[in-house]
Amino acid sequence: MDIETLRNRIDREWGYRRAEELRVRDLKNQTHEQWLDTLPYVHYVKEPTGYLFQEAAELQKMLDKNGITFCFIGGVALQRWGEVRQTNDIDLTIFCELGEESNVLEVLDSYLESRIADTREMFVEGRMYLGHSPKGKQVDISIGFTPYEKRMMARSVEADFGLEIPLRICSALDLIVMKTVAGRLRDWADIQRIIQRSGETMDWDLVYAELAPLLGMAYRDENLTRLKKMVDEENPGDGSKHQPE
Repeated sequence: MDIETLRNRIDREWGYRRAEELRVRDLKNQTHEQWLDTLPYVHYVKEPTGYLFQEAAELQKMLDKNGITFCFIGGVALQRWGEVRQTNDIDLTIFCELGEESNVLEVLDSYLESRIADTREMFVEGRMYLGHSPKGKQVDISIGFTPYEKRMMARSVEADFGLEIPLRICSALDLIVMKTVAGRLRDWADIQRIIQRSGETMDWDLVYAELAPLLGMAYRDENLTRLKKMVDEENPGDGSKHQPE
């Protein structure tokens, strides 16, 4: 490689690093008002059948009316705890005690249109409900019943998405937990943004304590090592023990 090519490569890589530093700085210092302005700008572009977060709000009203405990996870929660990016579906977890499946399934079927034929088998055996909202948005529901999912519900928060009601989303802590367990390429990119935005105020001891048994059951213990390395790289030194508001 000649010296001019090497110099250009170094200059370009420095530019990428500098751009990333500015992106992280803006993410950390973003006000709630700036975030709300960004949200519709990103999502209205591909919303011919309605605004995704408004559909989530309507679903929330129905679940609250029927006394079903839940919180939004996945892409909806990521908008608040990570970086605003396009998401095409509504992910949530509902808490359903064993033995109550029929009652909860009846409520969901009255509002959502199932995307599969064997809805009951998927609900009871697979602990999932895959459907569409009234305006055609994809809705993926995880049917929770474990002690961890009960704790996740207790840690959920109300987040202002600029709608008539706040949306009930999982905590940043639990979004990190779920994405670390999933461990897909996109999840690790999202985790990095969550760490950058709120990592210094995260209770990492609690994150690791919740993750250890979940990763053990999934035979993905190596994901905990990867997460700890990311945390150390993004937040060198000793962080606080408090969950971000």
